[in-house]
Amino acid sequence: MKKIDLNKTYERRGTDSVKWDHMDFLDNRATKNTLPLWLSDMEFKVADEILETLKNRIDHGFLGHSMAGDEYLNAVCNWYKNKFNWTIDKNSIFYSPGILPAIGFVISALTNLEDGVIIQPPVFYPFSELIKGQGRTVINNNLINENGYYKIDFSDLREKASDPKNKLLILCSPHNPVGRVWTKEELEEIVKICEETNTYILSDEIHCDLTRKNIQHLPIRTVTNYKNIIVAVSPSKTFNVAGLPIASIVIDDEKLREIWLKETKNKYYIRFAPPLDMVLSIAAYNRCGYWLEQVLDYIEDNFNFMEKYLKENLPKINYKKPEGTYLAWVNFGAYVDYKELLDILITKYDLLIESGHVFGKPGEGYFRISVACPRVYLEEGLKRIVIAIKELTNMNKK
Repeated sequence: MKKIDLNKTYERRGTDSVKWDHMDFLDNRATKNTLPLWLSDMEFKVADEILETLKNRIDHGFLGHSMAGDEYLNAVCNWYKNKFNWTIDKNSIFYSPGILPAIGFVISALTNLEDGVIIQPPVFYPFSELIKGQGRTVINNNLINENGYYKIDFSDLREKASDPKNKLLILCSPHNPVGRVWTKEELEEIVKICEETNTYILSDEIHCDLTRKNIQHLPIRTVTNYKNIIVAVSPSKTFNVAGLPIASIVIDDEKLREIWLKETKNKYYIRFAPPLDMVLSIAAYNRCGYWLEQVLDYIEDNFNFMEKYLKENLPKINYKKPEGTYLAWVNFGAYVDYKELLDILITKYDLLIESGHVFGKPGEGYFRISVACPRVYLEEGLKRIVIAIKELTNMNKK
Protein backbone atom coordinates (compact mmCIF):
# COMPACT_ATOMS: atom_id res chain seq x y z
CA MET A 1 0.00 0.00 0.00
CA LYS A 2 1.29 3.45 -0.91
CA LYS A 3 2.11 5.47 2.21
CA ILE A 4 1.02 9.13 2.29
CA ASP A 5 2.55 11.80 4.51
CA LEU A 6 -0.35 13.35 6.39
CA ASN A 7 1.93 15.35 8.69
CA LYS A 8 3.14 17.48 5.79
CA THR A 9 1.83 21.04 5.63
CA TYR A 10 1.16 22.99 2.45
CA GLU A 11 0.86 26.68 1.65
CA ARG A 12 -2.72 27.23 0.55
CA ARG A 13 -2.86 30.99 0.81
CA GLY A 14 -3.08 32.79 -2.51
CA THR A 15 -5.31 30.17 -4.14
CA ASP A 16 -8.63 31.85 -3.26
CA SER A 17 -9.19 29.11 -0.71
CA VAL A 18 -12.29 29.91 1.31
CA LYS A 19 -10.67 28.40 4.37
CA TRP A 20 -7.39 30.35 4.11
CA ASP A 21 -7.98 33.39 1.88
CA HIS A 22 -11.60 34.24 2.59
CA MET A 23 -11.93 33.83 6.34
CA ASP A 24 -13.94 37.06 6.35
CA PHE A 25 -16.72 34.82 5.01
CA LEU A 26 -17.08 33.79 8.65
CA ASP A 27 -15.38 36.59 10.60
CA ASN A 28 -14.02 39.84 9.14
CA ARG A 29 -11.55 40.18 12.02
CA ALA A 30 -9.41 37.35 10.68
CA THR A 31 -6.00 38.29 9.29
CA LYS A 32 -3.36 36.65 7.11
CA ASN A 33 -1.82 35.30 10.32
CA THR A 34 -4.99 33.58 11.51
CA LEU A 35 -4.87 29.79 11.87
CA PRO A 36 -8.08 28.40 10.36
CA LEU A 37 -9.56 25.32 12.04
CA TRP A 38 -13.00 26.10 10.66
CA LEU A 39 -14.83 24.75 7.59
CA SER A 40 -15.23 21.11 6.60
CA ASP A 41 -12.20 21.20 4.33
CA MET A 42 -9.27 18.83 4.91
CA GLU A 43 -5.63 19.93 5.05
CA PHE A 44 -4.53 16.70 3.33
CA LYS A 45 -3.35 16.76 -0.27
CA VAL A 46 -5.68 15.06 -2.74
CA ALA A 47 -4.69 11.50 -3.71
CA ASP A 48 -2.12 11.23 -6.50
CA GLU A 49 -4.43 9.03 -8.57
CA ILE A 50 -7.07 11.76 -8.66
CA LEU A 51 -4.54 14.43 -9.65
CA GLU A 52 -3.04 12.20 -12.37
CA THR A 53 -6.50 11.44 -13.75
CA LEU A 54 -7.37 15.13 -13.92
CA LYS A 55 -4.07 15.95 -15.64
CA ASN A 56 -4.59 13.18 -18.18
CA ARG A 57 -8.09 14.40 -18.96
CA ILE A 58 -6.82 17.95 -19.45
CA ASP A 59 -3.93 16.72 -21.63
CA HIS A 60 -6.52 15.05 -23.84
CA GLY A 61 -7.41 18.58 -24.85
CA PHE A 62 -11.20 18.41 -24.90
CA LEU A 63 -13.58 19.50 -22.16
CA GLY A 64 -16.85 19.57 -24.04
CA HIS A 65 -20.34 18.56 -22.95
CA SER A 66 -20.38 15.28 -21.04
CA MET A 67 -22.95 13.07 -19.41
CA ALA A 68 -22.68 10.45 -16.71
CA GLY A 69 -21.90 7.14 -18.40
CA ASP A 70 -21.53 3.55 -17.28
CA GLU A 71 -17.98 4.00 -15.96
CA TYR A 72 -19.09 6.74 -13.59
CA LEU A 73 -22.33 5.00 -12.60
CA ASN A 74 -20.57 1.68 -12.00
CA ALA A 75 -17.94 3.39 -9.83
CA VAL A 76 -20.67 4.91 -7.64
CA CYS A 77 -22.64 1.65 -7.41
CA ASN A 78 -19.59 -0.47 -6.60
CA TRP A 79 -18.37 1.89 -3.88
CA TYR A 80 -21.65 1.85 -1.96
CA LYS A 81 -22.16 -1.86 -2.48
CA ASN A 82 -18.69 -2.73 -1.20
CA LYS A 83 -18.68 -0.32 1.74
CA PHE A 84 -22.29 -0.42 2.89
CA ASN A 85 -23.92 -3.38 1.13
CA TRP A 86 -26.22 -0.87 -0.54
CA THR A 87 -27.34 -2.03 -3.98
CA ILE A 88 -28.10 0.99 -6.15
CA ASP A 89 -29.84 0.72 -9.49
CA LYS A 90 -27.89 2.78 -12.04
CA ASN A 91 -31.19 4.22 -13.25
CA SER A 92 -31.71 5.69 -9.78
CA ILE A 93 -28.63 7.93 -9.95
CA PHE A 94 -29.01 11.55 -11.02
CA TYR A 95 -26.30 14.19 -11.30
CA SER A 96 -26.31 17.38 -9.24
CA PRO A 97 -23.67 20.12 -9.03
CA GLY A 98 -23.25 19.42 -5.32
CA ILE A 99 -25.57 18.39 -2.51
CA LEU A 100 -26.66 21.87 -1.42
CA PRO A 101 -28.09 22.73 -4.86
CA ALA A 102 -29.83 19.35 -4.78
CA ILE A 103 -31.44 20.23 -1.46
CA GLY A 104 -32.68 23.46 -3.00
CA PHE A 105 -34.12 21.57 -5.98
CA VAL A 106 -35.89 19.10 -3.70
CA ILE A 107 -37.38 21.81 -1.46
CA SER A 108 -38.70 23.61 -4.53
CA ALA A 109 -40.06 20.45 -6.15
CA LEU A 110 -41.73 18.77 -3.17
CA THR A 111 -43.12 21.72 -1.21
CA ASN A 112 -45.11 24.87 -1.81
CA LEU A 113 -44.66 28.42 -0.57
CA GLU A 114 -44.94 28.64 3.23
CA ASP A 115 -44.94 24.85 3.62
CA GLY A 116 -42.83 23.56 6.50
CA VAL A 117 -39.54 21.73 6.10
CA ILE A 118 -38.30 19.86 9.19
CA ILE A 119 -34.66 20.00 10.26
CA GLN A 120 -32.92 18.78 13.42
CA PRO A 121 -30.82 21.52 15.06
CA PRO A 122 -28.10 22.07 15.86
CA VAL A 123 -27.58 21.28 12.20
CA PHE A 124 -25.66 22.44 9.13
CA TYR A 125 -26.84 26.03 8.76
CA PRO A 126 -27.32 26.13 4.94
CA PHE A 127 -30.35 23.88 5.46
CA SER A 128 -32.32 26.68 7.10
CA GLU A 129 -30.97 29.26 4.64
CA LEU A 130 -32.20 27.20 1.69
CA ILE A 131 -35.60 26.67 3.29
CA LYS A 132 -36.08 30.38 3.96
CA GLY A 133 -34.69 31.29 0.55
CA GLN A 134 -37.37 29.16 -1.09
CA GLY A 135 -40.09 30.94 0.87
CA ARG A 136 -40.75 27.89 3.03
CA THR A 137 -40.98 27.65 6.82
CA VAL A 138 -38.22 26.18 8.97
CA ILE A 139 -39.67 23.61 11.38
CA ASN A 140 -37.21 22.71 14.14
CA ASN A 141 -37.19 19.20 15.58
CA ASN A 142 -34.41 19.98 18.05
CA LEU A 143 -32.12 17.12 19.03
CA ILE A 144 -32.02 16.14 22.70
CA ASN A 145 -28.61 16.85 24.23
CA GLU A 146 -27.75 14.44 27.03
CA ASN A 147 -24.36 15.59 28.31
CA GLY A 148 -23.00 15.97 24.81
CA TYR A 149 -24.65 12.86 23.37
CA TYR A 150 -27.49 13.72 21.02
CA LYS A 151 -30.73 11.85 20.46
CA ILE A 152 -33.75 12.42 18.25
CA ASP A 153 -36.90 13.72 19.89
CA PHE A 154 -39.25 11.26 18.22
CA SER A 155 -42.36 12.50 19.99
CA ASP A 156 -41.73 16.01 18.70
CA LEU A 157 -40.84 14.67 15.24
CA ARG A 158 -44.15 12.83 15.06
CA GLU A 159 -46.04 15.94 16.12
CA LYS A 160 -44.27 18.10 13.50
CA ALA A 161 -44.58 15.50 10.74
CA SER A 162 -48.29 15.03 11.48
CA ASP A 163 -49.00 18.58 10.36
CA PRO A 164 -49.91 18.27 6.66
CA LYS A 165 -48.20 21.60 5.94
CA ASN A 166 -44.85 20.09 6.97
CA LYS A 167 -44.08 17.99 3.93
CA LEU A 168 -40.34 17.29 4.03
CA LEU A 169 -37.70 16.16 6.53
CA ILE A 170 -34.06 16.93 5.76
CA LEU A 171 -32.08 14.25 7.57
CA CYS A 172 -28.37 14.83 8.18
CA SER A 173 -26.81 11.35 8.33
CA PRO A 174 -24.18 11.28 9.79
CA HIS A 175 -25.15 14.43 11.58
CA ASN A 176 -23.16 17.62 11.10
CA PRO A 177 -22.09 19.15 13.48
CA VAL A 178 -22.88 16.86 16.45
CA GLY A 179 -21.25 13.80 14.88
CA ARG A 180 -23.96 11.22 15.55
CA VAL A 181 -24.13 8.17 13.30
CA TRP A 182 -27.75 7.09 13.49
CA THR A 183 -28.45 3.50 14.47
CA LYS A 184 -30.66 1.09 12.56
CA GLU A 185 -33.35 1.50 15.22
CA GLU A 186 -33.24 5.28 14.98
CA LEU A 187 -33.44 5.25 11.19
CA GLU A 188 -36.34 2.78 11.28
CA GLU A 189 -38.24 5.01 13.70
CA ILE A 190 -37.67 8.06 11.50
CA VAL A 191 -38.97 6.18 8.48
CA LYS A 192 -41.95 4.79 10.42
CA ILE A 193 -43.04 8.28 11.45
CA CYS A 194 -42.55 9.76 7.98
CA GLU A 195 -44.30 6.89 6.24
CA GLU A 196 -47.30 7.11 8.57
CA THR A 197 -47.53 10.88 8.02
CA ASN A 198 -46.70 10.77 4.30
CA THR A 199 -43.66 13.01 4.84
CA TYR A 200 -40.86 13.09 2.29
CA ILE A 201 -37.29 12.38 3.46
CA LEU A 202 -34.19 13.90 1.93
CA SER A 203 -31.20 12.12 3.49
CA ASP A 204 -27.94 14.06 3.19
CA GLU A 205 -25.26 11.36 3.58
CA ILE A 206 -22.22 13.35 2.47
CA HIS A 207 -20.21 12.33 5.56
CA CYS A 208 -21.11 8.63 5.29
CA ASP A 209 -17.52 7.45 4.71
CA LEU A 210 -16.07 9.42 7.63
CA THR A 211 -16.86 7.37 10.73
CA ARG A 212 -14.76 6.22 13.68
CA LYS A 213 -13.34 2.74 14.07
CA ASN A 214 -15.99 0.07 14.72
CA ILE A 215 -18.81 2.49 13.84
CA GLN A 216 -20.64 1.84 10.59
CA HIS A 217 -22.89 4.25 8.77
CA LEU A 218 -26.16 2.77 7.50
CA PRO A 219 -27.57 4.29 4.33
CA ILE A 220 -31.24 4.93 5.01
CA ARG A 221 -32.12 3.02 1.86
CA THR A 222 -30.71 -0.19 3.39
CA VAL A 223 -33.26 -0.19 6.21
CA THR A 224 -36.49 0.58 4.34
CA ASN A 225 -38.40 0.41 1.09
CA TYR A 226 -40.41 3.56 1.84
CA LYS A 227 -40.84 5.17 -1.56
CA ASN A 228 -40.73 8.86 -0.59
CA ILE A 229 -36.99 9.02 0.07
CA ILE A 230 -34.25 10.82 -1.81
CA VAL A 231 -30.60 10.21 -0.84
CA ALA A 232 -27.71 12.56 -1.62
CA VAL A 233 -24.11 11.30 -1.64
CA SER A 234 -20.84 12.71 -2.92
CA PRO A 235 -17.08 12.07 -2.95
CA SER A 236 -16.43 15.69 -1.98
CA LYS A 237 -15.89 15.36 1.78
CA THR A 238 -14.55 11.81 1.60
CA PHE A 239 -11.71 12.63 -0.80
CA ASN A 240 -11.26 16.36 -0.06
CA VAL A 241 -12.45 17.53 -3.46
CA ALA A 242 -15.31 19.85 -2.50
CA GLY A 243 -14.03 22.53 -4.89
CA LEU A 244 -15.14 20.33 -7.81
CA PRO A 245 -18.74 19.79 -6.69
CA ILE A 246 -20.47 16.67 -7.92
CA ALA A 247 -23.18 14.70 -6.17
CA SER A 248 -25.16 11.58 -6.91
CA ILE A 249 -28.83 11.91 -6.06
CA VAL A 250 -30.36 8.48 -5.61
CA ILE A 251 -34.09 8.25 -6.36
CA ASP A 252 -35.70 4.83 -6.54
CA ASP A 253 -39.34 5.84 -6.94
CA GLU A 254 -40.46 6.49 -10.52
CA LYS A 255 -42.80 9.32 -9.57
CA LEU A 256 -40.07 11.07 -7.58
CA ARG A 257 -37.70 10.69 -10.54
CA GLU A 258 -40.19 12.49 -12.75
CA ILE A 259 -40.54 15.27 -10.19
CA TRP A 260 -36.74 15.59 -9.94
CA LEU A 261 -36.31 15.79 -13.72
CA LYS A 262 -39.11 18.33 -14.06
CA GLU A 263 -37.38 20.53 -11.50
CA THR A 264 -33.77 20.13 -12.64
CA LYS A 265 -33.96 19.49 -16.38
CA ASN A 266 -37.10 21.38 -17.36
CA LYS A 267 -36.50 24.41 -15.14
CA TYR A 268 -32.69 24.69 -15.10
CA TYR A 269 -31.55 22.28 -17.81
CA ILE A 270 -29.22 20.45 -15.47
CA ARG A 271 -28.56 17.50 -17.68
CA PHE A 272 -24.84 17.38 -18.41
CA ALA A 273 -22.12 16.52 -15.89
CA PRO A 274 -18.69 18.22 -15.99
CA PRO A 275 -16.07 15.85 -17.41
CA LEU A 276 -13.42 16.68 -14.78
CA ASP A 277 -15.84 16.00 -11.95
CA MET A 278 -16.79 12.64 -13.41
CA VAL A 279 -13.26 11.36 -14.02
CA LEU A 280 -12.31 12.61 -10.54
CA SER A 281 -15.13 10.56 -9.04
CA ILE A 282 -14.22 7.46 -11.01
CA ALA A 283 -10.60 7.65 -9.87
CA ALA A 284 -11.59 8.32 -6.26
CA TYR A 285 -14.09 5.48 -5.98
CA ASN A 286 -12.07 2.93 -7.96
CA ARG A 287 -8.50 3.64 -6.89
CA CYS A 288 -8.30 5.74 -3.72
CA GLY A 289 -9.69 3.57 -0.97
CA TYR A 290 -6.15 3.21 0.44
CA TRP A 291 -5.93 7.03 0.76
CA LEU A 292 -9.18 7.18 2.71
CA GLU A 293 -8.07 4.39 5.05
CA GLN A 294 -4.93 6.29 6.01
CA VAL A 295 -6.80 9.57 6.39
CA LEU A 296 -9.37 7.93 8.66
CA ASP A 297 -6.61 6.45 10.82
CA TYR A 298 -4.96 9.86 11.09
CA ILE A 299 -8.24 11.57 11.96
CA GLU A 300 -8.89 8.90 14.59
CA ASP A 301 -5.48 9.62 16.11
CA ASN A 302 -6.17 13.36 16.02
CA PHE A 303 -9.45 12.88 17.86
CA ASN A 304 -7.70 10.70 20.44
CA PHE A 305 -5.01 13.36 20.84
CA MET A 306 -7.64 16.07 21.25
CA GLU A 307 -9.61 14.02 23.76
CA LYS A 308 -6.46 13.43 25.86
CA TYR A 309 -5.25 17.03 25.55
CA LEU A 310 -8.55 18.50 26.69
CA LYS A 311 -8.88 15.99 29.51
CA GLU A 312 -5.47 17.00 30.81
CA ASN A 313 -5.87 20.75 30.34
CA LEU A 314 -9.62 21.41 30.54
CA PRO A 315 -11.05 18.37 32.36
CA LYS A 316 -14.40 19.96 33.24
CA ILE A 317 -15.62 19.97 29.65
CA ASN A 318 -15.69 16.11 29.52
CA TYR A 319 -15.09 16.05 25.76
CA LYS A 320 -15.72 12.87 23.76
CA LYS A 321 -14.93 12.33 20.11
CA PRO A 322 -17.84 12.09 17.63
CA GLU A 323 -19.04 8.92 15.95
CA GLY A 324 -18.76 10.44 12.50
CA THR A 325 -17.39 13.39 10.45
CA TYR A 326 -13.98 14.96 11.10
CA LEU A 327 -15.53 17.82 13.06
CA ALA A 328 -15.19 18.21 16.81
CA TRP A 329 -18.20 19.68 18.65
CA VAL A 330 -16.99 21.19 21.89
CA ASN A 331 -18.53 23.23 24.71
CA PHE A 332 -16.11 25.25 26.86
CA GLY A 333 -18.92 26.71 28.96
CA ALA A 334 -17.65 25.06 32.14
CA TYR A 335 -14.86 27.65 32.03
CA VAL A 336 -15.87 30.73 30.01
CA ASP A 337 -18.64 32.42 28.08
CA TYR A 338 -18.50 31.32 24.46
CA LYS A 339 -18.86 34.86 23.09
CA GLU A 340 -15.89 36.08 25.11
CA LEU A 341 -13.84 33.09 24.00
CA LEU A 342 -14.75 33.56 20.35
CA ASP A 343 -13.73 37.22 20.50
CA ILE A 344 -10.38 36.73 22.20
CA LEU A 345 -9.42 33.80 19.99
CA ILE A 346 -9.84 35.79 16.79
CA THR A 347 -8.62 39.19 18.02
CA LYS A 348 -5.66 38.15 20.18
CA TYR A 349 -4.74 34.55 19.45
CA ASP A 350 -5.29 34.45 15.68
CA LEU A 351 -7.44 31.32 15.72
CA LEU A 352 -10.64 30.88 13.74
CA ILE A 353 -13.14 28.21 14.80
CA GLU A 354 -16.89 28.19 14.24
CA SER A 355 -19.35 29.29 16.89
CA GLY A 356 -22.12 26.75 17.36
CA HIS A 357 -24.89 29.37 17.40
CA VAL A 358 -24.84 29.49 13.58
CA PHE A 359 -26.14 25.90 13.58
CA GLY A 360 -29.28 26.97 15.43
CA LYS A 361 -30.11 28.08 18.94
CA PRO A 362 -29.39 24.60 20.45
CA GLY A 363 -25.81 25.04 19.26
CA GLU A 364 -25.16 28.11 21.40
CA GLY A 365 -22.13 27.62 23.62
CA TYR A 366 -20.52 25.05 21.33
CA PHE A 367 -17.73 25.33 18.78
CA ARG A 368 -17.11 23.29 15.63
CA ILE A 369 -13.44 22.51 15.00
CA SER A 370 -11.98 20.58 12.08
CA VAL A 371 -9.38 17.95 13.02
CA ALA A 372 -8.69 16.86 9.42
CA CYS A 373 -5.31 18.55 9.47
CA PRO A 374 -1.66 17.84 10.30
CA ARG A 375 -1.18 17.35 14.03
CA VAL A 376 0.93 20.50 14.26
CA TYR A 377 -2.10 22.64 13.33
CA LEU A 378 -4.43 20.89 15.75
CA GLU A 379 -1.97 21.02 18.64
CA GLU A 380 -1.27 24.70 18.05
CA GLY A 381 -4.97 25.50 17.90
CA LEU A 382 -5.69 23.64 21.13
CA LYS A 383 -2.78 25.40 22.87
CA ARG A 384 -4.23 28.77 21.89
CA ILE A 385 -7.66 27.78 23.17
CA VAL A 386 -6.28 26.66 26.53
CA ILE A 387 -4.19 29.83 26.95
CA ALA A 388 -7.17 32.02 25.99
CA ILE A 389 -9.46 30.25 28.46
CA LYS A 390 -6.90 30.64 31.26
CA GLU A 391 -6.56 34.34 30.47
CA LEU A 392 -10.32 34.87 30.49
CA THR A 393 -10.70 32.87 33.70
CA ASN A 394 -8.10 35.02 35.43
CA MET A 395 -9.67 38.22 34.13
CA ASN A 396 -13.11 37.18 35.37
CA LYS A 397 -11.71 36.48 38.85
CA LYS A 398 -10.53 40.07 39.26
